[in-house]
This record gives sequence, C-alpha cells and structure tokens, in this order.
Amino acid sequence: MPTPNSPSAAPDRPSGNPFLDATPIGAFAMVMGLSGLALVWGKLANLGWLPGLAGPLAVVFSAIDGLAFVLLLALYAKKWARNHERVYEEWQHPVKSSFFAAVSVSFALTATVALGAFAPLALPLWIIGAVLQVIAMVMVLNAWIHRESLQPPHATPAWFIPAVANVVLPLAGVRLGFLEVSWWFFAVGMLFWLVLLTVVLQRLLFVQPALPERLVPTLCILLAPPAVAFLSWLQLTGQHPGSAPLDAMGHVLFGIAIFFALFLFTQIRRFLRLSFYVSWWAFSFPSAAFTNAALVYAQFESSAFNQALAVAMAAFSTLLILWLLMRTIVAVARNEPQLTD
Repeated sequence: MPTPNSPSAAPDRPSGNPFLDATPIGAFAMVMGLSGLALVWGKLANLGWLPGLAGPLAVVFSAIDGLAFVLLLALYAKKWARNHERVYEEWQHPVKSSFFAAVSVSFALTATVALGAFAPLALPLWIIGAVLQVIAMVMVLNAWIHRESLQPPHATPAWFIPAVANVVLPLAGVRLGFLEVSWWFFAVGMLFWLVLLTVVLQRLLFVQPALPERLVPTLCILLAPPAVAFLSWLQLTGQHPGSAPLDAMGHVLFGIAIFFALFLFTQIRRFLRLSFYVSWWAFSFPSAAFTNAALVYAQFESSAFNQALAVAMAAFSTLLILWLLMRTIVAVARNEPQLTD
C-alpha cells in the first residue's frame, strides 16, 4: 500500500506547466527565503556596509519578495479554484500540510521587510500573518493529534514551521507596538521548538527509512529556530549593540545556532549530490536568518571571528538565494516536474 511519502501516492500530473498549474504549498518557502535576503541587505544598509549599494539592493530585494508573494498567492488561489481536491490532498499529507503555515509566516516576514521602504504595508500584513499563524498552528496541531495515519517516519524538520514559526512574529510585532502579543507568540514558539526538536531528532536518529531525498534539504530548517529566536529575543528585551552587553539568553540562543550551522556544514557533500526540488528552498530562510543573527551578534561581540563569520554568511546567503531563484525560474521554464513533488 502506498504511503503518503511514496511517489505512487502523488496525484496525476497536470498536462501544462507542472508548477504554474499545480503550485505546491511548499513554494511559499521561496517567499520566506526572499524575505530573509531582503532583511540581510536591510541590515547591511543599517550597519553602513557597502554604502550606496546595500540600501538600493535592499529595496530591490524587498520588491522582488513582494512580487513573488503576490504571484504565489494568485497561483495557489487559482489552484484552489480549479481543483479543491489537490489542496485537500496537500492538507492531508503528513509533511506537506506543515507548509500551510509558510503562508502565514510569509505574511509576517513580508511585514518585517516592509518596515523598511514600504512601511504603510507592514501593519496590515502583520495582522493578517498573526491571525493566519494562530489558525494554522491550531489546525495543524489538531491534525497531528487526531490523524490516525500519522507515523514516526512522517516527522521531519518541516514540522517546525507551524509551531516554531511563532518566533518570527515578534520581529515586526514589537516594532509595530504588539509587545504582549509578541511575547505570547515567542513563548508558544519556544515551547514547541523544544518538543518538536526532540521528536524530530528521535525520528532522524532511530526511525527507518531515512529521509527521502527530496526532504533532505529540510534538515537546514534545524538552523532557523535558534537564529530567529535570537533576533526576536533582542527585540522583545530591547537589547541593542552598544547600549549594554548581550545577556545570557542571547549567548545561549546564538550558541545553539552556531552548533546547528556547524552540523549542516558537515553535510555539504551530501546536499550537493541531491537533485533539485522545490524543497531546496528550505536552505534559504535558515541561511538568511543565521546571517542576520551573525551580523547582529558581531555588533555585540566584535571579535575577528565574529566579523568574518558575518561577512562570509552575508556573501553565502546572498549567492545561495539568488542561485535558488534563478534555478527555479529555469526549472519552471523547462516544465521540470519535480517542482511539484
């Protein structure tokens, strides 16, 4: 009998462009990655790096992020209008269903990006994202608890998205005046990070079979929670470089992010052997989040290593996300079917 992860469980492929006709819910990871890239360059501009270049590039990447978000919303709405069953199949899938929360996170991240050059859009985008995130979190948690077909091999790092993505909301929420709500999102996110980290590591260490090839890139999601939590913690506690030393919690969160970054670095050869799937976008947002965290941490602890790490990550995440964008455009143009897997 085919499992939800097996190729035989997939629906028949559309006759036209596989991506444009049946946009997968996982495609919203693109918006998360592009938002992260815009935030990286916004931070570089704020730090005064690459004057005359960082600021304009931050605006350009912000615009690309917004256009990609609008396009994906339109494509997924078209998919819903034409065939509810395809959307329902994704919702019933034990892995793909987690990516529905990527829509709410995309709203929240786009709101954070908008605080720069498109400030009037930030508040409505954040409110929509916050409401959708609560709905997605509760619905997915209910599905996990009550879905009888759920099995240990279905646990993947993608499960972090619905629950742990709550730590994304304070990035813009604090600056928009929603301090108490932001603390609530942060608390819930940290709770589920600890719980799901245990569940996912248990699956990766002790449950066979190993992750399918197309899900291996989701390992990079392990990096996102501590990196984003570090940035949100600074927002919530009002810590700024130069005003006071970084507190213990900040050091702990960034130290955990360093650990997962080191682990992922040891997996590079394995990653490079993978075929290209839309799941490759799982590399993008965690890399950008860690880059932002490294840039901020280097302002608190300005050692040569921290400065070099920040510079290296800024270059790496920029090249990675731009390559992912171009590779995806090429794949769509070629009608490569694996974009909908």
